[in-house]
Amino acid sequence: VIPSTAADANGLLRTAIRCDDPVIFLEHKHLYRQTYNKDSYPGPDYMIPFGKARTVLAGNNITLITYGATVERSVRAARKAAELHGVSVEVIDLRSLAPYDWTAIEASVKKTSRALVVHEDVLSFGYGAEIAARIGGELFEHLDAPVRRVAAKDTWVAYEPGLEDAILPQEDDVLAAILSLARY
Repeated sequence: VIPSTAADANGLLRTAIRCDDPVIFLEHKHLYRQTYNKDSYPGPDYMIPFGKARTVLAGNNITLITYGATVERSVRAARKAAELHGVSVEVIDLRSLAPYDWTAIEASVKKTSRALVVHEDVLSFGYGAEIAARIGGELFEHLDAPVRRVAAKDTWVAYEPGLEDAILPQEDDVLAAILSLARY
């Protein structure tokens, strides 16, 4: 599982602790320092089921599938695309990677006919490649454009903040991909 918000971290961690199976809990260090990520305590019984995505932003033109630290960047890019270019983007936060919510992805792609996968893994052989391949394989007849991906450059992520920003996908990278996909 990989939360993108404090509330999701709370609910997914509680589900992981109470789960009988082993769980890998990936918590992005970047999310600790973000003011947008503050939230109220949801209570001791708040749990999020594995394999249940969250639609962060509803839209009609493009489906954007993401998780972790790229969720907020994707939402900002989607809002900018809507405000400046009239492109309506539906942003789906997967929250868990195995299992993932194929039903949510399928319903959204059938609605928008365009898909963009955004993640911090490398572009080649990354997690997003599997999602993109499945969309292309199983939803081909519903697509009006090729499935696009925005990901990290195919290199190690640098520790120095400027290099890290150059390697990892940023809001402008996501916006450029949204606008490119909207032109199809």
